[in-house]
Amino acid sequence: MNKLRNTALAAAVLAASLVAPAAHADLILTINGSQVGSTDPSNTSASLPSSISVGGWTISDLGLAGVNAFGGNGELLDARSFSVSATGASAGTVTLAFTETNLTGTGVAGFNLLLTNILNNASVTSKIYADSTNQGYSNLANDTVLASVSHSSTGIGASIDNLVGFANLSGSYSLTEVVSLTANGAGANLSSDDAVSVPEPAVLSLLGLGLSAVAFLRRRK
Repeated sequence: MNKLRNTALAAAVLAASLVAPAAHADLILTINGSQVGSTDPSNTSASLPSSISVGGWTISDLGLAGVNAFGGNGELLDARSFSVSATGASAGTVTLAFTETNLTGTGVAGFNLLLTNILNNASVTSKIYADSTNQGYSNLANDTVLASVSHSSTGIGASIDNLVGFANLSGSYSLTEVVSLTANGAGANLSSDDAVSVPEPAVLSLLGLGLSAVAFLRRRK
């Protein structure tokens, strides 16, 4: 019975650590290495004006929702639905970064990563990082890469990547998604909606029950 009780306790601790809310989640938007927007006073979202021009690109509906916006359902970061369009045939590359700091977690944590893109005459690379030192975009070289995907299109193409990543955490940490877009021709465009989450509490409870059942069966054997 001690093994059974210990296994159930470990599952409960795991659930608590993975979905622990952030006391003050700061949200930061960065374009081409320069910060362009930060969290609102309620620490739930960050956004820019509906349309801005950067270099040879027009960026529309750029925004970020953080853990405080989701009521503890397991979602941590959502890059919402944004659009990036080239204003000419030689727009080059634009890099967007979405950062959330002051999240909390302990031990090895799993993350669900959903990356959704619609491309037109463009190449995109999306990387999501976890930083156990809570420094966000400024510390990417030392961060854990949770996911890295690349897609390219010389017409209209779509992609959905549903991935899982893991990081070893030790208290406050940050998440950063970096999206780099390169024009392949005239009319280059990206529409994207990306999100990072941890398993919902109900799923973790089922995991705990499953682990307890396994321990019980092993004891009977």
